[in-house]
Amino acid sequence: MEGFNSPWQLSLASLATIFVELSIIYWIVYVTYNICFHPLANIPGPFIWRATRLAYVRSFLAGTIVTDVRKLHETYGDVVRVAPDEVSFARGDVWVDAFGRNPLPRNATFFKTPPGQPDNLVMTSDISANARMRHLISPAFTERSLTRQEPTIHSYADLLIDGLSKRIRFAGPATNEAVINTVDWFNWFAFDLVGELAFGESFESLRDTRHHPWVMVIFGSIKVMAFAAMTRYYYGVESFLQCLIPPGIRRMQREHYAIAHDKITRRMAANDDKDDFVRPLLRGNPNFEKMSLPEVESTMAIMIIAGSETTATALCGITHCLVQNPDQLRRLEAEIRGHFGKEDEVTIRAVQNLPFLNAVILEGLRMCHPVAGGLLRRVPKAGATICGYYLPGHTHVLISTAAMSLSETKFHRASEFIPDRFFSDDTRPAEFDGDQRNSQKPFGVGPRSCIGKSFALAELRIALARLIWRFDISKPPGKQVNWNRLRTLVVVEKKDINITIREVRRETEK
Repeated sequence: MEGFNSPWQLSLASLATIFVELSIIYWIVYVTYNICFHPLANIPGPFIWRATRLAYVRSFLAGTIVTDVRKLHETYGDVVRVAPDEVSFARGDVWVDAFGRNPLPRNATFFKTPPGQPDNLVMTSDISANARMRHLISPAFTERSLTRQEPTIHSYADLLIDGLSKRIRFAGPATNEAVINTVDWFNWFAFDLVGELAFGESFESLRDTRHHPWVMVIFGSIKVMAFAAMTRYYYGVESFLQCLIPPGIRRMQREHYAIAHDKITRRMAANDDKDDFVRPLLRGNPNFEKMSLPEVESTMAIMIIAGSETTATALCGITHCLVQNPDQLRRLEAEIRGHFGKEDEVTIRAVQNLPFLNAVILEGLRMCHPVAGGLLRRVPKAGATICGYYLPGHTHVLISTAAMSLSETKFHRASEFIPDRFFSDDTRPAEFDGDQRNSQKPFGVGPRSCIGKSFALAELRIALARLIWRFDISKPPGKQVNWNRLRTLVVVEKKDINITIREVRRETEK
């Protein structure tokens, strides 16, 4: 009969209405609780960030989380609530409270190995597993090991410098200069070097002047991992989205692990005494009873990123700052060229004591932190007091390194590249005496600090000293990159960051 509504149709309509009404009520209650009654309700922050995590997730996936959180700290202070259950800290005492005697564990919501892959040193949130693996691999990063690894570092620095010289010759003898993309060259250098030390073989990127396909796979998988991490903040969503991952992405992840397996297998089969990262894993773990073979493979695979991408980013950032500040660049040139008469005099021991070079590196790490997204931790079930704030169990904690580094309240003339601020007390200009230099921990602190700190610093010093000794570098014509506007999705998404290089003409060549 026309116009007649069956009981079944009415019940469907009623159910839909009830569902909508319950959803609205749920969100009203949820938001009201988060804003007014949540244990973190007394911590300041913008309404939308305190009400739901959606603002945080949107900012993270857009790659603007670093700049957005910095702005929140500028508006709301050193302690800001950036999600209903997450607090961001930009105070120096957070290093003691969060990483001191009872360090906060890593945020297991964010740090999680992909499904089907074994745990590893870098990604594990298990404190005991990290300690077990770290103890086994730490002999590869002692000062004694670094001394043995020095020839390898120099061999890849040679390839870098020689490759840049060839690029100048290719550009034409008339100009004796070339414009190079530091993102490419420093990535090739860092990945080749760490590939040699982690797998016993280079990616040959410097030789071929192109990215190895596996490296590109790694960068792609990082974005997938970041997206997956955001889904874990919502119960049940990750399992659902795992089913929607395209077959090509799954294949890429399997290939990544398979390549690591093959490389490690070849390295172990060589059975030699190479001074690399694998050597202590073989000597102290002969039957893989302390660290399983899958854990070794997974750790070496992830260290390709952890041990190279960060160094490449730091080199890009430091050289970018130098060409933007010619006066500081001239001072570095004078120190390096005045100290070394020949290029082969540049050694790890020799560059350790160059005050301006070391200050340049520290200032570069302050302004262009390679782990700009900060450090993610989670409060244990019993709760913890951080910077005077009691946080209930399971609260997410963000240590915002960028907000501390670029804060005008912590650093005088914070937006300027001034290496002098990191001079010793007796040589530092008085205007920087109030700088909170102790808030800067580019390699972290505590049991989860960067195990390769000495190696990374040696790599930075050698590469920069060799670059400055051989070439005059300068800012190329055209539009320049604004470092602080680069997107960050776990790692800094660096666009082309170009510099002009020109061979230094010395008296013996004239």
